[in-house]
Amino acid sequence: RILLSGPFLKNRGIELRTLIVGAGAMGCLFSAKLHLSGFDVTLFNRENERVKWIEREGIQLITVDNEQVQAFVPVIYDTGKLEKYDLILILVKSFATEAVLTELKHIVDENTIVLSLQNGVGNLEIMQKVVPRADLGIGGTGSGASVLNIGMIAHRATGVTNSGFIEDRQPDKYLYISEMFSKSGIETVITEDVQSVIWTKLMINVAFNSLTAITRLRNGDVLLPKAGESLVRELLTEALEVAEKEGVEILYANPIEDILQIGHTQIARNQSSMLTDVLKSRKTEIEVINGAIVKYGKKHGISTPYNELMMALIKVIEESYPKQIER
Repeated sequence: RILLSGPFLKNRGIELRTLIVGAGAMGCLFSAKLHLSGFDVTLFNRENERVKWIEREGIQLITVDNEQVQAFVPVIYDTGKLEKYDLILILVKSFATEAVLTELKHIVDENTIVLSLQNGVGNLEIMQKVVPRADLGIGGTGSGASVLNIGMIAHRATGVTNSGFIEDRQPDKYLYISEMFSKSGIETVITEDVQSVIWTKLMINVAFNSLTAITRLRNGDVLLPKAGESLVRELLTEALEVAEKEGVEILYANPIEDILQIGHTQIARNQSSMLTDVLKSRKTEIEVINGAIVKYGKKHGISTPYNELMMALIKVIEESYPKQIER
């Protein structure tokens, strides 16, 4: 059930200091959009060349209208300089969740909202383990971004961001988060059914991430050949059967057709995060995406050959980066 959708709420005297964790494409997108809309946001990431660049030059954002804007978002890479924040938004890769939350737990108390908009399943369980007293939220975003160079990202997809919270501790703040994101140009709704939020985003990732990483095509382009669309249908058919056995309701009236339509429209121009990882010879999130379907399929005795194949192919790619033939 959607709790907030549509016109922005009137100002209720709430202001949230926000820490965005992760300076990848999505972390930079949310940081830039919130900062440019006048919200109090800070970006946190381990010290590397990208965050040092952002600290000096700001985030260069190419908007969906192909305009270039610059956002001088405050950057922190020393955990000793972190303060108390009302909202901590987690946008690192899933395999880094536990390590980064362990670094942050000294600034988390029972009033801190920790919201994950990461890919895959299993992030909530890690959050509950590492920062159990925090006010925990989980969700998935239909927005997408691509890194063009060290300090420049492009906003490529504009789908809805769905979020849900485990307990109803601070409802006014949840609504404010939705308002804050939406006002920044990232349309957001709050829903009661957290698992539906997680699994609905998982369906998008299952459909596009591994297939685009293997073919090196953008989301929309992978659907243009009939064989590409057919593979997406097979991947989703398996995933939906698993979700049904898990008792999870997917937030689309006709999931396969709706996801294909999203692939042709809202996220067509986006380069999936898994494709980006493969192009940069990095570890992917395959284990918590197609791998999750395989895992839960085995739990329920459901055959998932298409998802198993995608996982195996990505594993071959990951383990063979040094030997790959350059184009």
